[in-house]
Formats: sequence, structure tokens, C-alpha cells
Amino acid sequence: MRVLVTGGSGYIGNAVTEAFCRAGHSVAATVTSSGKSRVVERFGARAIVWDLGNFRSLAEEIRDCDLLVHAAMMPGADGGAVDRECVTFFLETLETTNGLRRFLYTSGVWVLGNTRGQNLPDNMIPDQSPPVVAWRPPVERLVLESAGRGLTPLVIRPGLVYGGAGGILGFLLGNATPEKGVEIIGNGHNHWSPVHRDDLADLYVRAAEQAPVATIHNATDGSSPTVEMVARALSRALGYEGRISMVPEEEARKRLGGFAEGLLLDQVISGDFSFRTLGWLPRHRSIVSEAAAQVRCWKAARESPSKGG
Repeated sequence: MRVLVTGGSGYIGNAVTEAFCRAGHSVAATVTSSGKSRVVERFGARAIVWDLGNFRSLAEEIRDCDLLVHAAMMPGADGGAVDRECVTFFLETLETTNGLRRFLYTSGVWVLGNTRGQNLPDNMIPDQSPPVVAWRPPVERLVLESAGRGLTPLVIRPGLVYGGAGGILGFLLGNATPEKGVEIIGNGHNHWSPVHRDDLADLYVRAAEQAPVATIHNATDGSSPTVEMVARALSRALGYEGRISMVPEEEARKRLGGFAEGLLLDQVISGDFSFRTLGWLPRHRSIVSEAAAQVRCWKAARESPSKGG
């Protein structure tokens, strides 16, 4: 397939670009500046310098692709509104192509809110989501409804993504010190549903090649450790003897805004639908037991940013 990836120089998009290249597809990926072209060209992809704020400039590239993977996101308060407008344009443009007209949208598990103790049905779009991601469910509906217009839409909701220099481990490890250990928000009794970014990228390829039309894939590895378990494992791997410190919730909200609300969610989310329908089996199944290896990878990626993503 001719694959176009937005956000190819980003944390998730770069791993997705590599995965599609390794799978033998012809890949073009957007980067935010010419200086970042190398981060996608090293996989064999063609780099396109592109600004999400000027999303209409991608029209000709979209008309030449079979699959559009949207992994770019504009930070800030206007990001949700821009994303909806961007997705609307992407779908309209895909309708005019002679390609396969496939669209894969990146959402996130935070839309599901607190889930522990719930049995979530497959392909559910919630009526309400936490304020920080309340704009996402209407965009998911917009994407899936495009199936009625001759498109093949799919939604992937990554869990807490880790691996390399970025993601949730990059956030926790980057703020850790010998004195404080690893900082967490609140008491750490809430659960996270993680996924390694390499496994996540593999899911993107499988979904693009095999997934039933208009389906939603919650991308988690099936584990749901508590935040305290994750933090103490990382602290031991850093040589900080399992030391952690707890930031009061209100202080974290002032410091991190909506991001803090997401990190405080108590989520136990299964990736079983993708296991069943796509044969997706994550290789990384425990962020806790792999803490030492992940810390080594994080350190190596920080020393060589071009390899770490």
C-alpha cells in the first residue's frame, strides 16, 4: 500500500512509520521541519515537511495514497478543534481518491474515563469523557461514520505508551532524582493500562492490513499495574532503592493541567478485541518486570536522540 503518516517525526508516528516501512509498504511521512527529515528517511520513508496548522496543504499527497494514518496532534487548548477540522478535511479528500481510501485515526484510552470494575463492550464510544479529552468521542464518531461514504475507517486508542526516550516512562524518569525518587500524582493506587510503542506500531500495521471496517482497537498490553508499582520498579532500576514521592493532586493540576487528570484515571482496559480479530500479541507484557531494561533503553535513547524517538 501507499501509506501516508502524519506526525512521522513524533513519538508514536515515528514508530508507526518504521513499522510500515518494515512491512514492505511505500511510506511517506510528515515532519515538522527539514532538519527532522532524517528521522523518517532512515527507515526508507519519504519525508514531507508539513505544518498541522496548514493541513489543507497535504491534499495532493492524500490523493496519491491508499492509507492515511493520522498520528499528528497540535498541543495546546486549540488542539481538539484543529484536530476535528483536520479530520473532516482528510475524510472529504479521501473520498476523491482512486486509492483504497483507508483512514486510521489515533485517539486514546483516556476517552473511556475510569474503567476499573467495568466490562467494556467492544467498539464502544462513550457518551461522556474526562474534560481533557471530551472533544475526542465526536471525532471518533465522525471517523467511523465515514464508512457509509465508501471509506474504510479505523480508530486506535493507545494506552499509556512507553519505550525509548519519550512516553510515560520518559516523563517519570525525566523528573526523577536521587532525593525524591520517582514522582507520582496522588497515592498511586490507581491503575494504568500501558503499551510499548513497538507493539503499538505493530498494531497499526495489522489494523491497516486486516481489521474489519469501522472498528475501534484499544491498544493495551493486557496488564494493569498500579502507578505505585510502576514508580517503585523504575526507582529500583534507577538505583534509588524504590524511593518515590507523591505530589498532591491539586498541586499536580496546577503544574500539569489536564495531563494530570489523565494520569489520575483508574483504568483497567483490555486489548482483547485486537488479540482476537488481528492476532496481535504484544511482546512487551509488563512495564514493571521490564523496568530495568526500559531504563537502559531510555538512557541509551537520551544519549542518541535520533535512535530513541
